Amino acid sequence: MITIREDLDAIVSILYQVFEITPFKRDYDNAFGKIADIIRLYGIIENPRNLRFRFTLCMQEFFDSIPQEQWRLKDSTFIKQSEVFAITKFKEWIIEQIT
Repeated sequence: MITIREDLDAIVSILYQVFEITPFKRDYDNAFGKIADIIRLYGIIENPRNLRFRFTLCMQEFFDSIPQEQWRLKDSTFIKQSEVFAITKFKEWIIEQIT
C-alpha cells in the first residue's frame, strides 16, 4: 500500500530529476503530468500546466523574498536554493490540498 509520504517523496523526486536536466531540454509537461496523476489519487484534480504555473509561483516567492540586486542568477548554488525553496513550497501546497 502506497502512503501519502511515499507519494510526496515521488513528487519531490520528479521535480529534482527535472532540474538535473539542462534547462532547454527539460520536459515540464511530462513531469507535471506525472505529478497530476499522483495527486489525482487524493482528489486533487489539476491540469499539468496549472501545476507548472503553481510551481512557478512558488519559485517567484523565493525571488520576491530577496532584493533584486542580490539575485545571483549565474551562481549555481543560488539557483539550486531557489529550486529547493520552490519544491518545498510546492510540496506544502499539495499537503494543504490533501488535508
